[in-house]
Amino acid sequence: MIENAQHLVARIEPVLVGIEGVASMLGISATAFKALDRTGQIGPMPMKIGTLKRRLWSVCELRQWAESGCPIREQWQGMKD
Repeated sequence: MIENAQHLVARIEPVLVGIEGVASMLGISATAFKALDRTGQIGPMPMKIGTLKRRLWSVCELRQWAESGCPIREQWQGMKD
């Protein structure tokens, strides 16, 4: 039974990812992602959970953003409204 539970956990996809996860999803380095994010070229904004200082991005929003052609942040925020 424990083996089955471990297998189930391994198949759960994350809802939120950190910088390394976003970079991996986009096929770029974390350093490149940070530069793009800092200059507003990454559309989705990060979020924080409670008092955590770690920035996390929505996997769902990242996919929607990529499917929309990866617009810059200002355009993406306008498209969402």
